[in-house]
Formats: sequence, C-alpha cells, structure tokens
Amino acid sequence: MSPRSPRLAPLLLVLLSTGLSHSAVEHTDGGHGGSLPSSEYNEYGEEDPPFFLSRSQTFTVEIGQSIMIPCDVGNQGDHKLVMNHIGASGKKHLVSAGGVKLVRTQRLKVERTKLTILNARRQDAGLYSCSFPTAEDVVLQHQLNVQYSPSMNSSSPSVQHVVKGQRLRLYCSADGNPRPEIRWTFEDGAPPAGAVKDQAGNLVLEHVDRLVEGQYVCTAENGIGSAATATMKVVVEYPPEIVTEKSVVRTGAGDQVELVCLVRGRPSPRVSWTRDGQPVRTGWMLEGQKRFLRVHSGLPRQPRFTSAPAGGEVNSYTLTWETDSYYPIIAYRLIYGRAQASTEVNGSVTEDKHEIIKEVDVETMTENTHHVMAHTLTNLDVATDYEAFVKVKNNYGWSSDSDRFSFATRRAMAVQRSTSRSVKSASADFRSNAATSLLLLSLLAAVSAIHRRTGLCNCKTWH
Repeated sequence: MSPRSPRLAPLLLVLLSTGLSHSAVEHTDGGHGGSLPSSEYNEYGEEDPPFFLSRSQTFTVEIGQSIMIPCDVGNQGDHKLVMNHIGASGKKHLVSAGGVKLVRTQRLKVERTKLTILNARRQDAGLYSCSFPTAEDVVLQHQLNVQYSPSMNSSSPSVQHVVKGQRLRLYCSADGNPRPEIRWTFEDGAPPAGAVKDQAGNLVLEHVDRLVEGQYVCTAENGIGSAATATMKVVVEYPPEIVTEKSVVRTGAGDQVELVCLVRGRPSPRVSWTRDGQPVRTGWMLEGQKRFLRVHSGLPRQPRFTSAPAGGEVNSYTLTWETDSYYPIIAYRLIYGRAQASTEVNGSVTEDKHEIIKEVDVETMTENTHHVMAHTLTNLDVATDYEAFVKVKNNYGWSSDSDRFSFATRRAMAVQRSTSRSVKSASADFRSNAATSLLLLSLLAAVSAIHRRTGLCNCKTWH
C-alpha cells in the first residue's frame, strides 16, 4: 500500500500527535515590564523511554530464501514502531509504521515488531532501521546481505583477431555476491605460457604467436548457484610459413614422385609452384595444411615387350611393347637381328643388327600416361631366332633400352619341309637297296647253275 494512501492519514496524525511536546512560551507582560518563567510540558511525563531487546546484526541469505528481521522492543508503551529500508542507492523506503505494512508487495510480512521477507531478491539487500518518532535516540539497525550467483557483465567479442607479435587483452567482468573469482582456461587446459591475469581478472597475452591460437573460457564462480562462463576464440594472423618434408627428392626415369610442403599462414596463403622459374598449373593438390605436387620425371620409363616370343609368321613378326610417360611419346628406336649373329670386320666382331627409328604421330596418342606401341618386322628368314631392343622418346629425351627380347618366325613350316625331305631321301635309299639285292640274288643263282653243271657242288635242294 502506498504511503500516500488515505488509510495512512489517521496513523500519521497519531504519530504526529504523539511526537508533539508542549512548552510554556515565555512572554512579556507589558503592564508589569517583566516576564513569567516558562515551564516545559512532556506528554509522557517521567516514564522511561522504549528500548530494543537485541543488538544490530548482519543477516546473510541466498537469493530465493526467506529471512526474518527482528525489532523486539521493551517498554514500548504507546510508542509507535517505524521500520525503514535503505537500499544500495541510499534511498529510504518506509516499510511499516505502528505495525501496519505500508508496501504493496506480498513478499514482505509485518507482525508487530518483526519483518519477514519471503523469496529474497537482490533489491531486498541493504539497511533496515527500527525507530520511534517519539524517541529519536532509540534506533536499531540491521544489515541484510543477499547472496546470488555470478552473471557476466561484459567480455571480449566471441572471436578476437590479433596480429603475430602484438599484445592481446581478453576482458571478462562478472557480477555476484560474494564477488566471483575469475578463472581462465585454454583449450580445456591451463592458459599458455606467459599469459597473466590482471587484478580485474582480465587475461593478458604478450607477443602472441600462432601457439596461443584457440579457444579461451572465462569462468566466474562464488559458490552460489551455477558458474557463469564466457567463451572467446583467438585467431592469430601471421605471414606464411613453409616447411618441406624433404629438401632433396631422388627418383628414377619415368617414376612418379610427390613433393610435399607444409604451409601455414593466416589468412590462408595462396600457394603456387614453379619449375625453373615457370609456373606449374596442374598436378598439385591440397590436404589440410599440406600441399602435394605430383611430379613425373621427364624421361619415359624403360619399355617392356609384351608380344609372344613364338608368335611370328613365316617371314614377319609384330613386336608389341608398353611404357609409361607423363608426356606424349614422339618416337621410338628399334634394333633387331638374328640371335647371336655376328660378322668379323677388320679383325673385330660386329653384330649383324638392323636399326629402325620412327617418329610417332602425337595426335594419335591418348592423354593417358600408359602407352602401348607396336611395330611389324618383314622380310625375315623362316624358322629363325631373332632378338630385339627398343627405346622410346618424349620431349625430354630417350628412355633407357629395354631388356633383350628373343623371338622367332614360325617354326611349323620348317618342320614340315624338313620331314618331307627326310621321307624322299629314305624312299630313294630303299629303291637303291632293293636293286642291289636283286642283283646279288641273280649272281648267286648263276654261280649255283655253273657248279651243278661241273659237279663241283654237292648241293641239296630244299623243298
């Protein structure tokens, strides 16, 4: 109920009337030229003034709890007890007078000389005084302390950008009763080395580098309720840093190799590769902070023959081989000849070999790095063993020679012809032997006849 309510008028009149004191007024009698002595009048006469039965106290209560503030009085008589509340701002509020509550809130209960506060709030904290208008020197004061959990007043923005080498202060201010304690954590651990918390609870980082980059949490605690937290992310901007996994990478002809460099920087650096001062626009990729450049050595790999060794025709043979080259094949060099064939020239032995160098139409080559090639040899001898070597060329030069490859023209025809010659020779030998046998038989028959005629032979005739 407002203090200005009409209900208060009788009460205020009572308070004012009880607080009056009458005194005789000294006045001058003009007729007698003298004065009458004044006499003081007190409404309560000589009775003892009221007094409080307890001393001043400090009450502490957590927010939401209830508290009773006593103002027990002795020798109260007709003195009217008045209760006032002086808040943190210093403004006085009349709570009750003569046992009558003068505020509207239902949380405050007045029972004669006792004030009960239900569900205490922060604004209930302050000084409560009990007094009597008729006895100004009789005053009792109690202090109410309302405790509440922390809440953040202010903090740095959620994302803080700072340049490497500069100084950074992370702000964190919290309100609470008791005063909250400020605690900092970095990535769920202790703050980085060199970090200092100032008297206000702010965290100061000197000469920052990329190692202090991450998430910081400011926590305010005072043992009442839940802690208050504020999260801040620190992003350190710094120039690019490059670390190579290997400064020298060795590889063979035609091999694929990866050149790896670890790139860091904030903002994220733009990465480019150059070779002999010329930009490399393809072949590299990104994986996290690693940049890979897949490099293929310029020369083709050593060719490998894939044709069947005995797959030739009577007097021809098609050689097939494969190779790998990141760049198009533009030519090949084929050397072939009879196996172990050699001739002696001027006292030195030279192999009887043939060389074929042929350019390749680049437009017919695919963009694949794997190349399959072929060449047909003609005018070869029948049923003859040969051997061959091949190398290929791209824009960067020749590959190494392939391994020796042995092959032969068709052998079936040679066997057939050899068999035919053997049969004919055997037939001729047979006919020759038969004629000789007949001649011998004829001679034996003639000799036998001569012997019978001359009686020189005692021959038996077999039947």
